[in-house]
Amino acid sequence: MVLCLGSKEEEPLDEYDQLPFGLKWRMYWAKKETDPRTGEAVLRLGNNRILKTHCANTEYQALMLIDRHTSVPSYKVLAVYNRPEGKLVEYEAYPGKPLQECWSSMPAHLQNKIVSQVGRFVEQLRKMQPPKQCVVGDATLGAALDHRFGSGRIGPFFSIEAFQEFERRGHSVDDFPEKEIQMVHAPKKPYQLKFTHASLCPQNILVDDAGRVTALVGWESSGWYPEYWEYTQMCHLTPKTMGDWLDAMCRVVPRYDQELACEEALRARYSGSIYDAPRSVRAPSPSPSERDAEQQEIDDKNTSDTSG
Repeated sequence: MVLCLGSKEEEPLDEYDQLPFGLKWRMYWAKKETDPRTGEAVLRLGNNRILKTHCANTEYQALMLIDRHTSVPSYKVLAVYNRPEGKLVEYEAYPGKPLQECWSSMPAHLQNKIVSQVGRFVEQLRKMQPPKQCVVGDATLGAALDHRFGSGRIGPFFSIEAFQEFERRGHSVDDFPEKEIQMVHAPKKPYQLKFTHASLCPQNILVDDAGRVTALVGWESSGWYPEYWEYTQMCHLTPKTMGDWLDAMCRVVPRYDQELACEEALRARYSGSIYDAPRSVRAPSPSPSERDAEQQEIDDKNTSDTSG
């Protein structure tokens, strides 16, 4: 509400969130840290409390979604503040060591225990139902943030085919001689959407000394992707020195080896940074009848039973 004194018009009230006094006090005394995984500035508010500054909404929205629908261990979002300097997010953070640092020194029975846990967590994520069919995007079906495609946001894409066409930089499938691209990106190939961590690698798995996974971190790239995306991203992000971990994971998550070969062929052609540039070649625009048919297909899938 705008208050007026005489004929003088006051400025609109600040639309940014006010920080609670208690939080300001804790921030003043907080220990400043740098996340070794991302380089982000983090304030340590207490043993299990951290505050992230300039936090990507793709991360905390994904964490809130999986907290509601799964038992996957992850940081808990306690509060989100919209501030002039960006989003401030307070988390309940669980302690643990990155698996990458301790895997090689672990006995085999603890390694097997960790792999089994991560496999069950991936299964829970894949059982989640998308709020809309066909849409490839972040947890809320908005633009995704995936460093596979440069520094900017991508999408959302209103079909898996549109996402694949973006991967090809607008080129037709017939422009690629690689048979894996032709087969995986074939028109109307039936892939399902699955909720995907998209950075499932040992660096983003925190564990304790008893072989318990305390948290999966690194959710900023997560979202609704084609069903093979978790597998192909996991294979690319796992360090070569941890091939035994990757081999073990391939036994507990669905494998998509043809899709992996397709992604390798596309990565060989297009580096991540190239997606920051405008596309020089685009697929032909669909005719009005083709657009109507595609929209009708999406509407048929998005019934009252599938819409969020």
